[in-house]
Amino acid sequence: MKLMFAAPLAALLISAPAPLVLAQGADDFLAAPATGSVSREEALDIARAEGMTRLKEIERDDGKWEIEGCMANGREIEIDIRRSTGEIVKLEIDDHDDDGC
Repeated sequence: MKLMFAAPLAALLISAPAPLVLAQGADDFLAAPATGSVSREEALDIARAEGMTRLKEIERDDGKWEIEGCMANGREIEIDIRRSTGEIVKLEIDDHDDDGC
């Protein structure tokens, strides 16, 4: 009798954590962007926060956004942003005014 009761109970205990994990994962999935990465607009917001006032070029390449633009002071700025996290992996600001800005 104990074995008949113990087997279904063990099966229930083993399977119980799975729905909890799935439910937690579902909430995380709904809160995250559909692609799981930083959108173009989010990347531009990050670049603007670093001082970019005018966009010259934006491109997705090798898992990152590569953004070139100008700052208010006429200097060129280049920013690479990791698409998976939004982390800035490269930030270069020219030392001199750029004629293209």
